[in-house]
Amino acid sequence: MNALPVNITAGRGWIHGAALDLVILVGPWLLVGALWAARGGGDASAALWLSQFVLGNTTHVVLTFVLLAARGDVLRATPSQARVVVVGSLLTFALSWALFRGVKAAIPDWTDFALAVAAVFGTHHRLSQAKGIWSLYNLRGAQLSRPAPSARERALQQHWVSVGLLLVMVAWLFVPSGPSRSFPLLQAIPGEPAFLPYATAYLLAAVWLAFVAALLVELARGRPRGAPKVLHVATHGAAVTLAILAPVWGSIVWGAIHGLEYYFLCARMMRPREGDAAPGPSARWVWPLMLLSMTPLFLVGLALSPHATLSVLPPRWADEALILVNALVMAHYFADAFIYRFRIPEVRRVALRRLGFA
Repeated sequence: MNALPVNITAGRGWIHGAALDLVILVGPWLLVGALWAARGGGDASAALWLSQFVLGNTTHVVLTFVLLAARGDVLRATPSQARVVVVGSLLTFALSWALFRGVKAAIPDWTDFALAVAAVFGTHHRLSQAKGIWSLYNLRGAQLSRPAPSARERALQQHWVSVGLLLVMVAWLFVPSGPSRSFPLLQAIPGEPAFLPYATAYLLAAVWLAFVAALLVELARGRPRGAPKVLHVATHGAAVTLAILAPVWGSIVWGAIHGLEYYFLCARMMRPREGDAAPGPSARWVWPLMLLSMTPLFLVGLALSPHATLSVLPPRWADEALILVNALVMAHYFADAFIYRFRIPEVRRVALRRLGFA
């Protein structure tokens, strides 16, 4: 299996090429910024819907399971992986559905508690994906015979997820969602106002920005500078900052970047590679297969659209469908946690071959 040819854009360190990487990293900022300006910074419903159901923050989750079905080598990278992923994903789906459905039916005032549990896993998942793609930029640099990342970069990279998760969850659970508001983004305890004043958000953002600044300084010291990698880290760093200071708009931008990254990474993983032991979709059918598999989630999205005339489901069905989707999201977190365990040699070898980084 040969690595992807190094063309002029990849030669500068891009993952998909300059144009596509810029669309993924910068496009959501421009689009959401335009929607924010059109709404005067107020109603975020249209931007949230676009981020979730078009740009992929929700719709991408089904692609994990499509990938496992289409490329069996990903599912069976280790002798036990298929059993763990299949059984674990099914159990996670069932338990998550029982949690979301049970809370809604029995104690609806505690719905945000269930969502807070999901938010912890979801935030960890977003940060982990950003960290993983950061490693791909390092691998692209290695293909170009660039120096390996410094020990300091690797040390800071190892703390990316833990630092980001702590700061974001404190902001979303204990700090008001805006300077003139009393309640946090997620009211894990119903009716309880935020435990901390909004000024805490500035402190949390300052800590995160200091961490990101240390990273960017370290990345800038490299020769030659890896501008694509710097852009990736800076973009995600800015999205997390916005998620701390303005949780609704920040989660919209961050979710859109996350969804687009997953779309294109999954498309690369599903492409046929030299030496594939089992048949799978041809290159021309990868995107049609992805779009077809996401159709049910697109339909759920239409039912939840801020434009009610687009709804194709009765409100009760839409509520039940959303609970199923949230359970699927949780199952997707479980599956991804195993199929991208790069610290395990067999998993790393399979994933990098599928991504074209062998």
